[in-house]
Amino acid sequence: MQLTFSLSINDNAWYPTAELTGFKSESGGSADVHNKMVLVFTGPGKVAEGDINVESSPWREFKKTVESSEVGSGLFDIKVTLAPVDGQPLGDAVSKVHIGLNKSSDTAPEWSDFADTFAAAADEDPAVAGMLVVNCAAAPAGLDGTELELVLVRGDSIERLAPKFGQVSSFPLSIGTYSVSANALKTADATLCASTTLSSGEVAIKKGESAALNVAFGAVKRGTTLDVTLDLSAIPELAGEDLQVRYAENNVVKMSFTLQSGQTQRLEGLPVAGGFTVSVAGLKLNNTDYQFSDRAGNLDGKYHQVDFTGLQVSQKDERVSGAQKLTVNVRAEKAVAGKALTLRLVDTSSSVAREYRIDAIPAQNGSVVSPFTVAPGTYAVKSDSFILDSIVHYTDVTPSPLTVVSGAAASLTLEIIEGADLRVKGFPDYLSFGACANMSPSNVDDFVAARVSSIFKYSGDDGMGDADVFLAPEKEPTNQVIQMARNVSAKLGDAMPVLPMMVSYTCNLSLGDVEKIIKDPVRHKYSFANFIQALQMAQAMKDDEHPVPAGFIVNPDYLGECQKSGFAPTLAIPVREPLAEALEHHGVDIAIPAGITNTLKGYVKAVNWLTRVVAPDVVLGWQVNLWGVAGSQWIYHDFEYEVVFDPADGKNKKMTITPQRAGQLTAEYALLVGIFEDTAFERRDGTKDVAKGADFMAIDRYEADDFTLRSYANGYCYSPYEWARTFDFCAAVSRYLRKPVLPWQFPASHLATKMDQVDAAFDEQHWGSGGSYILGHAEIGSSVDAINDTLLDLAFSPAFVDMMGNDTRELFSRHTWDLTEPKYMDFPARGIFHVQLGGGATTGVVSAVGDTSNWVRNRLNVYRNNPVPFADPSDKRK
Repeated sequence: MQLTFSLSINDNAWYPTAELTGFKSESGGSADVHNKMVLVFTGPGKVAEGDINVESSPWREFKKTVESSEVGSGLFDIKVTLAPVDGQPLGDAVSKVHIGLNKSSDTAPEWSDFADTFAAAADEDPAVAGMLVVNCAAAPAGLDGTELELVLVRGDSIERLAPKFGQVSSFPLSIGTYSVSANALKTADATLCASTTLSSGEVAIKKGESAALNVAFGAVKRGTTLDVTLDLSAIPELAGEDLQVRYAENNVVKMSFTLQSGQTQRLEGLPVAGGFTVSVAGLKLNNTDYQFSDRAGNLDGKYHQVDFTGLQVSQKDERVSGAQKLTVNVRAEKAVAGKALTLRLVDTSSSVAREYRIDAIPAQNGSVVSPFTVAPGTYAVKSDSFILDSIVHYTDVTPSPLTVVSGAAASLTLEIIEGADLRVKGFPDYLSFGACANMSPSNVDDFVAARVSSIFKYSGDDGMGDADVFLAPEKEPTNQVIQMARNVSAKLGDAMPVLPMMVSYTCNLSLGDVEKIIKDPVRHKYSFANFIQALQMAQAMKDDEHPVPAGFIVNPDYLGECQKSGFAPTLAIPVREPLAEALEHHGVDIAIPAGITNTLKGYVKAVNWLTRVVAPDVVLGWQVNLWGVAGSQWIYHDFEYEVVFDPADGKNKKMTITPQRAGQLTAEYALLVGIFEDTAFERRDGTKDVAKGADFMAIDRYEADDFTLRSYANGYCYSPYEWARTFDFCAAVSRYLRKPVLPWQFPASHLATKMDQVDAAFDEQHWGSGGSYILGHAEIGSSVDAINDTLLDLAFSPAFVDMMGNDTRELFSRHTWDLTEPKYMDFPARGIFHVQLGGGATTGVVSAVGDTSNWVRNRLNVYRNNPVPFADPSDKRK
């Protein structure tokens, strides 16, 4: 039964409300609700169950279900279902439904603008459909066997329609405005095609009304199609080799691409006159010169299968005088049973590179002699790292480059180094994602939509350690964050619980005045005590279903400031007395071990020890920054700093910083001050125990979205090139720590395309490139011109021209890049086990902070269907 009602909307700036009263049947009779009342509407924000209040006579208790679907920037289609808890018919008992809406932004439209979208029904969905009438032209000659598909997109909603050629077709659609696109018509072999033209790229569907769309087709165009296939199964030595293929028209090369044996590349829309030539570049591998004869033909508007088989390959022995057998000496810290490595040598001094590939090198101590001789020359040596049993293993080769001299023995050393174990307690056994919570009512549904594996929030009342007060328990949010994580887990129904993560300051060096704050015993006392309280709350929540009740990331900016300041691990800091006072305040009766001294290193070990004795089941990480080496200018290009602290000898030096060098110095400093050191201690009963160091390292870029004033105006606006260097830094930190790393509060904002609406004052829209880089952005691909012009025209401060260029277009034009595919595929090989997105004012997952759209949530949701395992990156995803 469809229902009528009276509607009143109060357009509050941030929390508008709507009241629906006087429910009647469409004929004017009383509402007769049996099982449920369903309300639908569109709003500039989201509604949670707690935002709905139902009045009834007599009083009844209701189960409220809210479903939301984003249909535009900050606009949502919302469906509310009200069902009686006791299961008894409602009749006309509902007298008023009061709904509050969490507005997406202060610039969003008024809710009253969408008054005509409200509809209600009893025991069925409200009728909120209109009709799209499609007048489709007849199919062009030769294309009548093809299919036309119209794709209509409205936020999350995608409709695919198949109108009939030469007919008028009608399709019922939910009300709203849709963007419309259509495929070109094309035969199966792509030799005939015709463009499709729509009378409009957008249609507005209104309740009970019809909207018209006309479809026409361009002239039929004929083209030549080639399917280029490599089938070199008769030459197993070439299996897995990347071979360069070139396509030429009338002897002019038009395109190049890479194929391996067994792969096919289709080329379509080629001319219908002239000639084509397809060639495969020769390869000198393991003393055999492989040359491929060209395949040629006529460009005639027909389909051609172009095969390269063993018949097109000539082989010639390329052994030269003075060549030497190569001995590979393997030195493995730990033998890796069953793992074999491949080593490749490349001499590019000649026009055709001479290459050698040594396969089946056992990953264990020993020596392997190449089955062939290696010609004199200088070779770059390549050997990939690998993951086995979730542990990253690095392969280092010396010397590299390798010089082979006639008449002299040739050898190199392949060292296998064990790196990070990616299995961190509380996290899944695959690359996972988490995000920042701001505790808005809509957070839970947003986290469920993204299927996150963790959520994080700053601990304490002020979020900075509350260094002037013993915090009252009700002001510590740990319990609320844990409960939110469990609510998300319950809705997801996953076997792996969502891990709540608290970000806790026991010493806040983000405030500046570093030397004063780090030596203030009063601040230490209060912050230690408040940290203890959060730990106690977390540990108390452990149960059989949640063996790891929570996680903690401690002291953002602390290590970065200490490293940049060149503080030695012996720097005097008050530790034992404030720690003892904090323990006494919370009644923790345990002796502080002698290994915790009044020094910087003693302070670090105190935080680790405190975590392990108060909350032994939580997971712990410290945080480092990009700028800890001296600054973050090196992200844009290798940068020379006058003063850089070298942990190797404790001296300040002039140094050129690269991502790898920055990562190494940062890791070495963290190790120097004891982040991952264990601490022996004794319990009151005399039992000896050991408190582990940290479990992982969190890495902070700078949380602001690139195209916000606090980011680009502070020298933080990244193109994909800078993001690649950022993750090179992450990889180096993990490499030199030999510990897993967690990129933390990275902005997940995405770039605007030409189709996106970008305001002249776009700061509040939270555009950026982090999400586009990490999660992929095929609409941008590799084209600078695909980015919205308003962003490209942004001019940077003259102070940052050397770093970022004059404007966004210049920043994105200095290097080649491609955002078509996500970049997270090799994160485990870089030592990355988890990524946490967003911040307190930065785009992550929740719609209440930063970009309100579902761009990130949709991508993370899809990712969980096929996550990246902790396995060898050369293995295929299962």
